[in-house]
Order: sequence, then structure tokens, then C-alpha cells
Amino acid sequence: MLVRGIMALFCPDRSRYITVMKHSVLMPNAAIAKIVFGVALFAAATGLAFALWIDKGASILMATVEAGLAWCF
Repeated sequence: MLVRGIMALFCPDRSRYITVMKHSVLMPNAAIAKIVFGVALFAAATGLAFALWIDKGASILMATVEAGLAWCF
């Protein structure tokens, strides 16, 4: 049945839909654990780098200024 006009938005044509759906694939627990561990390790390394930058950022900038390397950034 073909519906025209504004009602075509509310009555989709069912023949266009894909009838065969893909089945979800279960991930092994070991893979999930590795992903979680990797994300946690990355978050810890990023947090440590940010904390060190906050702590020593001014002295790093002054050292590059003294060496003439500050213009490289």
C-alpha cells in the first residue's frame, strides 16, 4: 500500500526494511578485561602526566626559554 503526502512519514513502507538482522557476537571476558585494563592504564598515565605538568610546567617553560627552544612550540 503506497501512502502519499504527510502520512507517508508515519506509515513507513515495510518492504524496504532489511528482514535479516545480524546476530550480536559475544566478547570473551578476557578481551573485556584487557580493554578495561588498557583504558585504566591510559587514564592513569594521562593523569600522572597532567599532574606533573601542573607541578613543573613553569620550570619546563623557563628552561626552554633559556635554551632558546621556546619558539619551537
